[in-house]
Amino acid sequence: MKDCISVIVPVYNVEDYLIECLETISNQTYENIEIVAVNDGSTDSSRELLSKYQEKESRLVIYDKENGGLSDARNYGIERAKGNYIICVDSDDRIHKEMVEKLYEAILEKDAEIAVCDMLYFEENGKTSISSGGSFTCTNAKEYPQLVAINNSACNKMYLKSLFEEVKFPVGLFFEDLATIPILLYKAKRVVKVNEPYYEYRQRSGSIMHTASKKMFEIYDAIDMIMNYVQEHGNEREVIEAIQSLYIIHGLDLTTLKIKDFEDKGIRKEYLEENMERLEKSYPNYWEDPLFQKASWKKKIIFKLLKNRRFNEVLKLYGK
Repeated sequence: MKDCISVIVPVYNVEDYLIECLETISNQTYENIEIVAVNDGSTDSSRELLSKYQEKESRLVIYDKENGGLSDARNYGIERAKGNYIICVDSDDRIHKEMVEKLYEAILEKDAEIAVCDMLYFEENGKTSISSGGSFTCTNAKEYPQLVAINNSACNKMYLKSLFEEVKFPVGLFFEDLATIPILLYKAKRVVKVNEPYYEYRQRSGSIMHTASKKMFEIYDAIDMIMNYVQEHGNEREVIEAIQSLYIIHGLDLTTLKIKDFEDKGIRKEYLEENMERLEKSYPNYWEDPLFQKASWKKKIIFKLLKNRRFNEVLKLYGK
């Protein structure tokens, strides 16, 4: 008999998107699934919609809990899941009808513990783009250390449930995926790639990712968690170096890009200063990293200006 696969769906005030999400899960070509909906204290009609949908979908299991955030809801669902494999789906997103079947087939074919697919980003105006899930076929972090630095979304992957026995999504941390997924990729004996955009990620405005918030600096806490785990469970030099690259990619580069786009120009230098302080605390010798040294000429100039706290010049360069 084919394995049961549990699809974990945290639900919090998503009445506008919930049914569309559930329909794409219910219509999977792979039928032996359990849909685990965790109502995380919704205050809109989401809970009523779940009950109504359950009337026609017997595979839907509903759990109710006080609001604890995305990580808490995922952990709650995973702990109660009956399937041998886990997929996480955010309740405002969609999945292709063959996602479960194709990822499961890839896992069986390659005797893997995680399967990864690409992602389709879609906007309400119909605009779409593809985000790669990584460029590899079947490997592990020991053979291919850069595996820990691929797309860190929790939702474009299928996992052997036992991988979560000692790994949880950190409750209260904004970058919960980044703090968790590289660790699971590091643990897995084999990770297989499926080169199709089976996960469909909705782009919504008003996200904290697009507004000024000190929570953006939790990116360093997330990377620190990965670093600490690897140092305690193998400490392979090449894997450590791959994790260090995340400080450059997510911290020095992407966080700077977000800050320079703040509408409130008066706080940009304050945020740039705090970002550099957090980077230096987590990765004191960051300027020796290969990504810093091999950056494009413009990026290298910007990185060096940041290092020397010449923030006005950084902002002028980005302005051009």
